Amino acid sequence: MRYSRSLNRRTLLRGAGSIAIGLPFLDEMRTRSVWAAPAAAPVRAFNIFVGGGIPKVFQAGGLVGPLAPLAPLANKMSFVRGIMGLQGHVLGAGGAFIGLPLVNDTKMGGPSIDNEIMRAAYPTGKPPTPIAVQGAGYHYKFLDNPSRWVHSWDAQGLPAAGLVADPKVLFSTLFGAAPGGMVAPPPVTGMPAPAPPQPTPDQKLATSILDTVVSQYKFYMSDASNLTKGSRTKIADHLDAVQQLESRVSGVSLVGQSGSSKVMTCATPPVPGANLLVPISHNGAAGGPVVPVADLITSYKAMADTFAMGVACDLFRFGFMEICCAGDGFMLSGPYTVAGQAVDMAGAGESHSTNHAMGDAPTLGAAATTHAGWFTHVWLECSSYMIQQLDKYVDANGQTILDNSFVLLGTDLGTNHVGDSVFYAMSKAGGKFKPGIYDVNGTLLSFLSSCKSAMGLGGTPSMTSFIA
Repeated sequence: MRYSRSLNRRTLLRGAGSIAIGLPFLDEMRTRSVWAAPAAAPVRAFNIFVGGGIPKVFQAGGLVGPLAPLAPLANKMSFVRGIMGLQGHVLGAGGAFIGLPLVNDTKMGGPSIDNEIMRAAYPTGKPPTPIAVQGAGYHYKFLDNPSRWVHSWDAQGLPAAGLVADPKVLFSTLFGAAPGGMVAPPPVTGMPAPAPPQPTPDQKLATSILDTVVSQYKFYMSDASNLTKGSRTKIADHLDAVQQLESRVSGVSLVGQSGSSKVMTCATPPVPGANLLVPISHNGAAGGPVVPVADLITSYKAMADTFAMGVACDLFRFGFMEICCAGDGFMLSGPYTVAGQAVDMAGAGESHSTNHAMGDAPTLGAAATTHAGWFTHVWLECSSYMIQQLDKYVDANGQTILDNSFVLLGTDLGTNHVGDSVFYAMSKAGGKFKPGIYDVNGTLLSFLSSCKSAMGLGGTPSMTSFIA
């Protein structure tokens, strides 16, 4: 008997207990009626923050030099130069996605643009997902000042989410004890921690959350499922990505695993979990420890992979990722390549001090300017990678999550402590914005108001060059 090639787009692979793994979008999930329009993608918005500014002197040449990591996104995003931002790290970071001055270090002058989009799109003010807003990323300084490292603010100007700085914590939150939900809250102080639940006999045999869905996986890989070869390949690739993510944060090697429950052929060795960098934030004036740049990038990318998978599994539709908070101090070491040039990051010093040495009116070729460019390249490599991960997953309308979502890359300053020519970039957001490089003349508030107008939140845009 042959079955109709039709699957609900919310089809899950269900395993023991609460384990459930969403499938990628398949051709069989498309509406077959000739009268039906393609399913609309859910409304999503994400803020990607780069601390310390993107100096104007680097912006002038386009997506080259320190900005070269953004080149793969040239046909995916609008890059906007010339915005007059708020002055100083605290004001610039706190208002980066709001455009208004702060009330204090923990209360902003209004909601961030992602929050306004969320409340306009969903009648309850929040999406129907397990997590409303998810924040993640890295910083070392200013633990007591959320205006520097929180990048999603609610209607009252209060933090809409905290920031997770450990890839393992983010993974367990999204795919851990209860995949698709939050981990259990910590025990009350002074009370003994509850004993962990005892696994069932089947769970004792499992080495991966994927092991409990083997039987359903085998069905979808068989002729009985009536899926096309392309759809079967998508499922295999999707589960392979889940397993690699699991292994990267747990330290369990994919290579050489054996057993009847193994569902994939491993080809890519994971990054050992013990080597994933977890920054420890503090309130002092000093920066963090000297960190190999390779460790920082590896850890951030593991975080970005998990973040993007969480979006693809519809665990959250709004959130932010950060690399370096406003006024942060990173000290990096080891070999790195900046636009084709091999450098040793140890020679760049501490990131914040390097920005000060560069000054408000830097010149290309000066040592401090060159070193500041190295840091800019690192921050943008991380941020660009995060954005590109959202381009890997396809929604029901045939477009990628990146193409459908409002993804806004922003920073706190232009050059050093000056808010002139603050650099921003946004995704196409379902065709509302045009890819390219645009020079504007106006305030950050005017820019964000124009973006909100293009997103259907009302008002007349004062900046229109980048609006489709």
